[in-house]
Amino acid sequence: MKKIQLLYNPMAGDRSFRYDLDHVLAKFNEAGYQLHIYRSHAKGSMKQFFETFDPEGFEGVIVSGGDGSLNEAINGMLHHNIDLPLGVIPSGTSNDFARFLNMPDHVEGCLDVFLRRNLKKIDIGKANEQFFINVCSGGLFTTVSQNIDLDFKNTLGKMAYYIKGIEQLPNFKPFPLRITTGQGSIEEDFYVFLILNSTGAGGFQKLAKGAAIDDGLFELVAIRACPLHEIPRLFIQILRGEHLNEKNIFYTRSSEFYIECLSEDPAFYESDLDGEKGPNLPLKIQVYPKKLTVFSNI
Repeated sequence: MKKIQLLYNPMAGDRSFRYDLDHVLAKFNEAGYQLHIYRSHAKGSMKQFFETFDPEGFEGVIVSGGDGSLNEAINGMLHHNIDLPLGVIPSGTSNDFARFLNMPDHVEGCLDVFLRRNLKKIDIGKANEQFFINVCSGGLFTTVSQNIDLDFKNTLGKMAYYIKGIEQLPNFKPFPLRITTGQGSIEEDFYVFLILNSTGAGGFQKLAKGAAIDDGLFELVAIRACPLHEIPRLFIQILRGEHLNEKNIFYTRSSEFYIECLSEDPAFYESDLDGEKGPNLPLKIQVYPKKLTVFSNI
C-alpha cells in the first residue's frame, strides 16, 4: 500500500486540527494510502523526527502547522537528503507560504489538493547552515514571532503579532548593515531587512509582488533609516504593494546575499527564519533552485 507521512503540531493556531485527524485518516485510506502520523511534542521535534525516518515506500510528507512547523520539516528533510513531496495544511497563525501556494484554509480542500498530486519544484534558501522556505529577516519586528506567548498568540491570532510589534516601537532604532550581492555592496543604516522567496511575510502579502518561488532568485526588501513621521505613510504603501520604488526602501534581487552588521550591539545580530530563531549575523544566504517538491494549488 502507498504511504503518506503526516506530521502535526498540536499547539498550532487554534489547536483544532486534532479534531480532523479521523477524517484525514479515512480520506487517505479511501484513496489507497496508509497514513503514518507523528505528533510534535516540543520545539525542534519535527526536525528531529527525520533523523530516524526511512522514506522507503512513502509518496509524500504532509505538515499541519504554521510557517515555523514548515521550517522544522524542511530542515529535517534537506539535512537528511529526504527527497519527497512536501504538503502543508495551514493550521498556524500566519501561514504565509501556504497562502502563496493558494492552499485552502480548510482541511477538506487541502486533502483534495494532495490527492490530485499537483506537484511543483520550488527554490529553497539557506542562511549559514539553516534552510528556510519563505523569509529570512533581521531588525525591527523580526523576533516578534519567536518571543510571543503561545496562549496570547492562539487567542488573538495574527492580531497578537501586530500588538507585540507595536510594543517594540519605543526601541525603533536603525542599525548599520553591509549588504553584498553579485551586483555590488552597500553600507547604510536600516530598520529592518527581509529576504523573501514568496511575495509576503508576517501577514504582509505584497512585500515583493514580483517574487516567484521557482526563478532561482530571492527578493531583498529593506527599510532605510528615515524620520519617524515618514513611517506610517511607508507602511500604508507596503500594505498596498506600492513601496518598492520609494526612496526609503532598498530593493534588489539575487541568488546570493551576504549580510553583515556593522554595529557592536549584540541585539542587532539576531535573525529570523520563517518565524523561528535563525543564526546570528553575518549571514551568507544562498538560493538552491528547485530544491524541494511541494504539493501546490497554483
